[in-house]
Amino acid sequence: MRVKRDVPKEITEKINTVGRTIATLRLSKKMTQEKLAYGVGIAKSYVGYIEQGKANPTIETLLLLATGLDCSILDLLQDIDN
Repeated sequence: MRVKRDVPKEITEKINTVGRTIATLRLSKKMTQEKLAYGVGIAKSYVGYIEQGKANPTIETLLLLATGLDCSILDLLQDIDN
């Protein structure tokens, strides 16, 4: 059984920032969540959860999304230290 742990607010904010960055990049490429998800092999709903900050993607998922968005993983993480 998985135990849910309390995540510090500053970490939650960084997860939200990554999600917003992914959404911004996706929209700048005029791409739907469905097209991005299909292109990288993940569920459309998962892309939505990531963009809303409701999901904490793995490094593997971030790498897939970066590939689908034609950017680097660093581009997805660019604003987390601001």
